[in-house]
Amino acid sequence: MFRPLWLAFRAAVLATAVFWVATLLVDKLHWQAPLGLTQQLVFFVVFFLGILMIEKK
Repeated sequence: MFRPLWLAFRAAVLATAVFWVATLLVDKLHWQAPLGLTQQLVFFVVFFLGILMIEKK
């Protein structure tokens, strides 16, 4: 009964952790995306990679 909710929660926590680690890494490297869209670009990359990891049945 709670399996889908647990999977969604785990995915959200993992995606949040990956987002913040990637954001911190980008900040440490002093890299900036054009027009100040660094966080949005990192979010898009994390989201896109997450979509690619979905198992198709």
